[in-house]
Formats: sequence, structure tokens, C-alpha cells
Amino acid sequence: MKLVRAAIVVAVLGIGGAAVAALPPSDPILQPQAAVAPALVAPSPRYRTVTHTIAEGDTAGSVLRAMGGPTEQLLAAAGSALNRLSIGDRIHLDFRDEEEEGAPALDGRPWRLRLDRDGPEIIELTWNGAKYVSGSRPIPFIVTSGARTLTIKSSLWEAAGDAGLRPPQIMELAEIFEYDIDFNTELVKGATIRAVGDTLTDDLGNQRFGGIRAAVLVNGKKSWTAIRYVMLDGSVGWFAPDGTGRRRPFLRSPLAFSRVTSSFTLARYHPILKRSRPHLGVDFGAPTGTPVRAVADGVVTVAGRHGGHGNFVELDHDGPYATSYSHLSSILVKKGQTVHQGDLIGKVGSTGMSTGPHLHYQFFVNGQYRNPMTVDLPMTGSLPDAERDAFFAVRDQAMPLLAEPAELSATPPASGTGTAGASEGEAVALPADE
Repeated sequence: MKLVRAAIVVAVLGIGGAAVAALPPSDPILQPQAAVAPALVAPSPRYRTVTHTIAEGDTAGSVLRAMGGPTEQLLAAAGSALNRLSIGDRIHLDFRDEEEEGAPALDGRPWRLRLDRDGPEIIELTWNGAKYVSGSRPIPFIVTSGARTLTIKSSLWEAAGDAGLRPPQIMELAEIFEYDIDFNTELVKGATIRAVGDTLTDDLGNQRFGGIRAAVLVNGKKSWTAIRYVMLDGSVGWFAPDGTGRRRPFLRSPLAFSRVTSSFTLARYHPILKRSRPHLGVDFGAPTGTPVRAVADGVVTVAGRHGGHGNFVELDHDGPYATSYSHLSSILVKKGQTVHQGDLIGKVGSTGMSTGPHLHYQFFVNGQYRNPMTVDLPMTGSLPDAERDAFFAVRDQAMPLLAEPAELSATPPASGTGTAGASEGEAVALPADE
């Protein structure tokens, strides 16, 4: 499911900006984090480094040629490792300006290539005098804790990127708050996210923001706070400061990011029928092929052609709830199949009575149409008693860092409550990348 969600982000996110602030470094928060590299101190390097950050459209060959590396030799040694580059990965070529005693002759070659991607290891290609040899090593990070604030002007993706977050952390932010807010319809200009995490400094002094440990989203007059906690059984969850679980039975939207082209209404002018009629769902404009997610666990009750809905999927969920997904370009489930929240059930299209690629999404309670964007959704329970003391210790470490520097003595906003001084803003329309 993580891979599907990452693909959604790369395909459709828009552009915006950010304002960034950081607290002075402090001792790392003690709650363990998945895949954190060992905190080691490396000696100062005796070489110069040329670095390229992978952007959309880059290939390993084009990047290495631009960096001045021996492209064919490096590609041959890398095998498939350089075929799976992602936006935000970094390639470093390390050069020695002077030959060192006992070191293999370089003849202008870099003595090492390093592929730096999210994770605790760097893939390396090292020159041994005759060829490049492939290997890997742990990244020697120095780990400190701090917080960063980003202000969303029109896009979570661009704002978080400007704040120094890499694609996996941006995706994580979207997932943390996707139960509380639909980023397609409810985001307001000036919304802020403050994220607490580790600052990782490598042996060259390069810094990146590591895994997120806590975050607060302020959107207009509402705010939500999330604390990351590792359970006794090793599973990871996100919780409100009072220990209430933040994972909910329903997502707000079947698309991670898109734009709403038609809202739920009892009187909408139909562009094909040329008359007013109820529009008992929400239309999300998105490119053909955009992945469509199941908003909750359920069973597929319909999967196939369905009149003006074109390719159509309907899901029956626990309790009185059902959802449907229309105009799909392809259907990826079968009638009777059990699906889980976030599973890919189809792809956006323009089949049936449709003027362009979009998803028509409907929500039912006891068989009655409800507005998917405003319907009250069920909540989840709290932490088990055996976990609460440990969780509160983690929470108490994170909460001061979630406050702005001038607010460290104030009580941080509680999950789901209004924030004093915040004002409503204009809803942001996030453009689809069509």
C-alpha cells in the first residue's frame, strides 16, 4: 500500500511554497524509529564531491554524463541498482585531486560513487585500480532532534520539500492527517504543519530530516496533533495526545491528491443531459490512470459496467456504510472480494456518461446518499492501559518541540480543538497534473 500511495503523490501533486523555521538541536527523542542509521562520527573527508539530486526525467546515464563520471564503467558495475532511481535520491561522485600513496591510479576518474536514498545504507561503487566494485555501507549519521514548520500556500508537496522533507516524509505527513482532512477540498491558505523529527548529519555535513515523530496541523480554526508511538508488540501507530488512536475506519477521500470538479448538490446542471438534476456524490478531477483507493475495509458488491457510471465498483463496509466509484478506466477487483483500507480498486477514467477523466465518488448510510466530504465518520478507540504510561513519556518529549519557540511555555493545542488566534482562510484549489 505504501508503494501505491507514493505513486499517487508523484503523479498528481501541485506546486506551492513554504516558510521554514527550526529549533536549536536537542537530545534525540528516545522512542525508537524504524530504519534509523547508527549515529557515528566520521573523519573529515580528503576529497571533493560532486552531487546531483534526482529530478523528474533524470536517468542514471544522463546524470553521470553531466557529472563528468565514466558513465559506461559505472553503469556496468552498478547492475540494476541505478535503474530504480526516485525523485529526491542523490548521486555523489567523490574525486581526489591528488593521488594518494598506495591508492589505485584514477586518471581523472572519481574513486567512488555513492547512491544516497532514504534508508540506513548508501550503495557504493569503488574503483579498485581495474574496475568499479559494488558494495554498501551504513550511513554515519550524527542524530539530533528538532522541529520544522511549513506554511502551505497551495501544495503540501512543494511546501514540505522546501522545508527539507524528502518524498517519503511528505507522503507520511499526508497519511498522518488523511483521516482528519481532505487535502482536495478542506485545505485553507496559510495552513501550517509543524513536524518533530531527527536531523541527520552525514560525514560531509549534509543534513536531512529523518523520520517524523510528531506533527501538528493547523488549518483555519481547527488543529490536529499526532504522536508516533511504537507499541510493545513492535507495531507503529499514531495517536492524539490523550492516547486516542488516529487511524479511523474511513479515509476522507479515495484519491490522495486531486481537485474537486463537482460537489454534492441536489441541483446541478448536467453537462451532457443539459438539464438540472441532483448530483449525489463528489467528482474528483485527476489524470486517467490515477490510482483509486478503497476508503475502508469492505466487500466488493459490484464490479463492472453500470449504465452511465461506466466502469463501476461498489463496496459494502461494516455497519450501515457503503461507497461507490464511477467512470473508472480499469477495475482491479472482483465481486465478492474482500478489500482493505487503502487497497487499489481501480484507476481514474472517463467511461460511461462522462466529459473527461474524473472519479465520481458516492457515500451511503443505510442506503441513503450522504455528502462524502461532510458525513460524520466513526472513530477508533484508545491505547490499551498497559501502553499508556510509555506513550505519555514519548508524548511529553515531543510536545514542547511542537510549539513555536515563543510558545514553549504554553499548553500545546489538543487534538481536534480550535486554535486561538487562527483565522479561516480561502480554500485552496490544488490543480491536477493533467
